[in-house]
Amino acid sequence: MTLLIHDANVLIDLIDIDLLDVALGLPFNMVTTDLVRREIEDPKQAHALETCIKKRKIAVIGSTIQEMSAISDCMNALPSLSLADSSVLYHAAVQKGVVITGDGQLRKAAAARHLEVHGTPWILSQLVATEGIDPACAIEKMESLLGINSRLPYKECRKLQDIWRLQLPTKTIRRRGRDV
Repeated sequence: MTLLIHDANVLIDLIDIDLLDVALGLPFNMVTTDLVRREIEDPKQAHALETCIKKRKIAVIGSTIQEMSAISDCMNALPSLSLADSSVLYHAAVQKGVVITGDGQLRKAAAARHLEVHGTPWILSQLVATEGIDPACAIEKMESLLGINSRLPYKECRKLQDIWRLQLPTKTIRRRGRDV
């Protein structure tokens, strides 16, 4: 089963649009790192993540002292990455996992290491493809995301919404808040 290693920003996005629990039900092995877990400080967000950890929907990769040294080396080589970001990059490389992030610098670093990288829009696409949510819900959740996360790839998000609109029954097609 494909291993997805989550960075904090995608977890936060999913919590903020109330889809974390649903997204962690996708047919992947979902993990994050101990350093990412500590990075989520907002009480509501931390509680949502801890609930999913307790339900065993997402596992937490602990870093040994030797791994922490390698993660620190990674961070020193890539000063634009935080320690938590470096832990995601390190563990994805070691475990041949897919990096799940919306952070531009982490995306670039992962791509440079030939690691597969995806973000929140991809997660929503996977939810629609596996019928975890319907296209109408995906459109609504993407709209919410665009309102709270200005770092999302706007054109990609709008393109996905247009694709999902084509999947709607004719009577329920909506165009960015207006009935069509």
